[in-house]
This record gives sequence, C-alpha cells and structure tokens, in this order.
Amino acid sequence: MINWKVRLHNPAWWLGMVGIVMSPILAYLGLAYSDLTTWSSLADVFVKFISNPYLIGTVVVAVLGAIGVTVDPTTKGLSDSARAMTYVQPSERPASYMTGNAEPINTKPAEEPKEEPAKEEVNNA
Repeated sequence: MINWKVRLHNPAWWLGMVGIVMSPILAYLGLAYSDLTTWSSLADVFVKFISNPYLIGTVVVAVLGAIGVTVDPTTKGLSDSARAMTYVQPSERPASYMTGNAEPINTKPAEEPKEEPAKEEVNNA
C-alpha cells in the first residue's frame, strides 16, 4: 500500500503532477508555459483539452505512469515501507537522520583491505 495521505499533502508531489498533466497538453497544442500569460489563454487551453478525447487519454496514461513511479524504490513490490506508512507528513530529514547517524550514510561500498604477504615469524629464543 502507498501512503497517499502524505503524498497528497506534499507540495512537491502536486507541482510534479501539474507538470505531468500540463506537458502533454501544451506539447499537443504546440504551446509553451510562457504562452499562458492570461486567464483567457488558460481557459482556451482547458476547452481544447476537454474537447479532445485523445488528449484526455494521453493525460490519463501520463498520470497513471506517474503513479507507477511514485512507488518506494527501497521496498519490494509496489508498496511503501512500513516506516513510510507511519508518516503523517513528509519527512523533513534524510533517512540517515532517522537511523541516528549525524551524517548521511555513504552508499559507496568500502574498498577491500589489501592483504599483505604473510611474514615468517622468526623465533630468536
């Protein structure tokens, strides 16, 4: 299961979703975001969008694709981790802070220590 309550309260998620919805619409109509300088131009784009079933389908597929990539990549399958399901709001700190580490965890694997050739022990007794 995905913690939709937290994702829907995250402004970054909504900003991304607006981009996902608007990009295919503007591309199909041959417009750019800079062309939406008046409310009437925005309304015109909306009317053209609603009157075009192909464009509606394209946006639906884009949104479904976006929902598909909002899965937690650190867990198996399509659900969020158990920790993420306990959140009531987005975490403001990186996961490394949740584990008690002051610095982010280095994800680069440590180098194997080089083995030195075995030295023969000399007994001077």
